[in-house]
Amino acid sequence: MARYSKAQWMPIPENSRQAHINPTQFILHSVAAPWDEKRIQQFWQESGVVTESHFGLDYDGSMGQYLDTNVRADANVSANNHAIAIESASNTSASNEWTDAQVKALAEVMAWAHRTHGIPARICRNATDPGYGIHRMFASWSGGGTNCPGTARAQQFRNEVFPAFLKLIGDTPKAPAKPVIHLDDVQKGKQNNCVRIVQTRLINKGFSIPAGPTGYFGDQTVAAYSEFQISLKYKGSDADGTPGEKSLSQLLPEYEIK
Repeated sequence: MARYSKAQWMPIPENSRQAHINPTQFILHSVAAPWDEKRIQQFWQESGVVTESHFGLDYDGSMGQYLDTNVRADANVSANNHAIAIESASNTSASNEWTDAQVKALAEVMAWAHRTHGIPARICRNATDPGYGIHRMFASWSGGGTNCPGTARAQQFRNEVFPAFLKLIGDTPKAPAKPVIHLDDVQKGKQNNCVRIVQTRLINKGFSIPAGPTGYFGDQTVAAYSEFQISLKYKGSDADGTPGEKSLSQLLPEYEIK
């Protein structure tokens, strides 16, 4: 059994139903509701929703554990068979930062997962790479794309949470490498996962791409990207829907643009 001593053990029925896993990843979420660990448990226990996480974290740092971390949780689609997941209380738009107590609790449970399961102390470089990440990092973790845990927390993950985790396990905190998106991969007519990441972020920001995140940079995506550029006060050829390094960095601040 793999149970975290600083979390209250609050098993849900899935703990006895789901398959055994050997976790290699740890993925952070926001629940998009100001719920404590008991309310999160109640939601999964009574609602019939099957996208449960292993842990739930309140604003004050108190935590519940709903599934043994050697049991599969279904919050991460393609990563379900190898990822530990934690939900955390937030506002309903998941736009607020983690509290200091949440940052501390996240770093501590990440350190526990590192010591217990051997999850390597690095940020995941792709969707299957062992390490730590946030839900919105890779589209396959959400079945197409998500903003979870929000932009503020995405920045906090790199600037506060991950360095605090490294400090706890005795590594020298340093700025972790960002995942890379190449400008050449997000040009009109291209089709790849980088385009899908751009499309997902545009949609999450309220720009219309009727076909959804297809992975193909067509006319709908050009129009949506142009609207995004205009929202940044770009004009003329700088707002023609063609991604540039500056605008793409503003759209995807957690990525390195090359």
